[in-house]
Order: sequence, then structure tokens, then C-alpha cells
Amino acid sequence: MASWTIAALCFFGFGSCVIGIPGTGERELRPPAAGIKVGSLYYVREKPTEDISTPANLIRLCTANLSTYGVKPQTNRVADIDLLQKLDWSSSLDGIKYEFAQLGLSGSLSNYYSYSLKNVTRTDISRTEADRIFDTRGQRNDCTNWRESMRGQNWGVYQVLAISAGDIQFSRNQGAELGADVQAKLIRFEPKLKSAIRSTTGTTFSGRGLVVSFEPVLRQ
Repeated sequence: MASWTIAALCFFGFGSCVIGIPGTGERELRPPAAGIKVGSLYYVREKPTEDISTPANLIRLCTANLSTYGVKPQTNRVADIDLLQKLDWSSSLDGIKYEFAQLGLSGSLSNYYSYSLKNVTRTDISRTEADRIFDTRGQRNDCTNWRESMRGQNWGVYQVLAISAGDIQFSRNQGAELGADVQAKLIRFEPKLKSAIRSTTGTTFSGRGLVVSFEPVLRQ
């Protein structure tokens, strides 16, 4: 099903609406970060959940060296990810979108700005491989102790099955068809939009090799 169709179903109250980052089926990592490893365990300061519709901040718990388990992750180039579209679907930018409309500009923010992940790669292991790693690494004393501590806090523990990573880029549409007056408005508005994105996602606009989404397996 096309990502815009899923968004429409969610907007009108149909379907499960667990879409995470549009087009990936993964959960958003917020803020984006480097160094997230597939196969390793992380925790999130939240009640354990299998819902991927809300962002999560992963905190390292038990690392796993994949070569120890004879696991070689698959890495493939995938389509760019429109991060602005994700924010546009949520209510995160409602305030700034109102200010944008007050400038007399029509259409969505995506018509004038691009905030996306370029040069995207998806790295993953199979669920069978993840289970094999967990059945060994997850039972070592250090990992069981840490997991027990997380259970005592009622925080979620997740093993990462896949990640999508790339280079975050922000740009403004500078097409001649927009006209000088519109361009001037966009230039003035751009710092406000960047500030809103930064406060919402915790991201900067020049990060390379950053993980923006991940596929979690809930572990207890």
C-alpha cells in the first residue's frame, strides 16, 4: 500500500496506523544517531511496546559482535526518506505551519523545502539470526543483570533487527518559477522552520551516516 494511502487511512481513523517512518515500516529514532548496531540490545525509557508509530531514543544495553555468531548483515541501498513528510503528517509542526500560511504561501511545506535522508542504506539480519544472538548474548550475566534492572523500571528492551541510515540534508526550493517575493519570504521563514524541526527531533542539518529509523524486536 502506498505510504500516502496509509497516511490517509490513519487521518480518517482506519487501520492500525503503525507506519513509523513513511515507506520503511520502521520506528523513528529520535534524535538520529550514529553507532546503532543490528543484533545488539537497547532500552528505551518507556513501557515495553510493539507499537512503532512513536519515536524512540535508543540507549545501549548489551552489544553483540555479529561475527562471533557467524552472522553477516545484509546492506542494500534504498530510496531516500522524506523526513519532512513524516513531520507534516503529525501535529509536530502545526504551529509553524500556521505561521507559514500567514505569509500567504499555499500548499505544504514540502512544496518549498526539503528535509530528507539521502544516500540511504538499510542494514538487516533475519529474525532467526536475531533469536540465535539473543539466546546466547542475552543470557550472559552482564546482559541478564541489565535487563532485570530495566524490567524493574518497566522500561522497554529491544533488539535491533534492521536500521536505515544516511545523510540528513535540508534545502530550500530555489526554482525561478517561485518569484523573487516568494523567495524572500522563504528565506525569512527558513530559520523558524529549522528551529521547529530541531526542537521537535533534536537533529542538526548536516549529519552524515546517521540512523533515522530501526526495526525493533521486543525482548523481556
